[in-house]
Amino acid sequence: MTGHRLAICYVVPGRDLVPGAGATRQALSLARALSAHAEVTLVFRRQLGEVTGEPFDVVALEPKAREPASDAAASDRALGRFVEERCSRFGVVLEGGWSQSGKLAALCAQRGIAAVPIVDHLASGGWLAPLEAGRAWLAASGRYLRRAPVVIAASEELKAAIVARWRVEPRRIVVIGPGVDRSRLSPQDQTTARQRLGLKPEHRVLLAGGVLDQVRDLTPVIEAVQRVGDPLLRLHVLAEGGQRAELERLAGPGVAVTFHGRVAEDLLPAYLAAADLCVAVEHPDAPLDDPPGDEAFTVRESLAAGRPVAVATDRVPHPLVRHLVSGFLIEPDLLAWARFLQRDCPSRNTLRIMGQAAAAIPLEGVEQQAAAYLAAAERALHAAVAVPAR
Repeated sequence: MTGHRLAICYVVPGRDLVPGAGATRQALSLARALSAHAEVTLVFRRQLGEVTGEPFDVVALEPKAREPASDAAASDRALGRFVEERCSRFGVVLEGGWSQSGKLAALCAQRGIAAVPIVDHLASGGWLAPLEAGRAWLAASGRYLRRAPVVIAASEELKAAIVARWRVEPRRIVVIGPGVDRSRLSPQDQTTARQRLGLKPEHRVLLAGGVLDQVRDLTPVIEAVQRVGDPLLRLHVLAEGGQRAELERLAGPGVAVTFHGRVAEDLLPAYLAAADLCVAVEHPDAPLDDPPGDEAFTVRESLAAGRPVAVATDRVPHPLVRHLVSGFLIEPDLLAWARFLQRDCPSRNTLRIMGQAAAAIPLEGVEQQAAAYLAAAERALHAAVAVPAR
């Protein structure tokens, strides 16, 4: 404790602090909301950018590293050192979702520190793959989670999966969905946003913010924009990834497609407001409740900003986007995108009306998410159960 306020350490061991990335922004938003009620320290695996002016401390498990990690987990040495040197000063540790769910909570429990593991997705590969190492981590996470007095799941579906896969008692699992920071992401005036960004008022603007890789391939969208040949159509891409150079060559030197990379957090609301339609390409084998990662913005954030979303997906119905009401569900291929842009995409005025429907979707705010996390933290603190890991 610090004074009369609970001291919380919120650790995301599988994530680097990457300015402009969705996972970084979500962690910062939640820490910001928690800080209204507690003393908060936010811990990333590595810190690849500066964070200033926040009401909480930001540190890294691997403070000397300045390059993105090649794997999805902090090293055992860094994790153990952090628990030994820092965690005893906190009342509760929140262990953000990663591939080794429950490991940090178990290390804390060995030292009598209350901790709450968070499961925000179930990956379909890596640690769950049918390999000896994958099976070992699966079994270890089961032991860790079964011993935790409280486990946070990001959805009812994840809770059911945790119970089925790891035999965790349902009464120990609290469902807390992701939250949106509506103080920063809410409907804004399009004309003002375009003036700020230097975008022309007559353009039909598409905004893509996914990860530029071969799995979530933006190639069909770019080729469709070129094939349609609409002189007023513009695709703005806020994203990074290994496929960027290839996609830039595909787009060519014309003005139809512009790559901006990731943008600063304070500029994202302007880009969303300036768009007529947001574009999302989903992972074809997306794991259950796929969490935000390196994308510039998420479908949830687009809807909160009052913008309809065209999703390249095989999931029908979609958990967030209602076809022809708050967006569009499009088959992930060139012909489908070309047909949509040339024939099926409605007028800008209709898209604006759809944006109003998107903004009306009852998405949980980050303040409500933080309040639920605090309640789970208090429950873990009062349980006072040490959970040794074997």
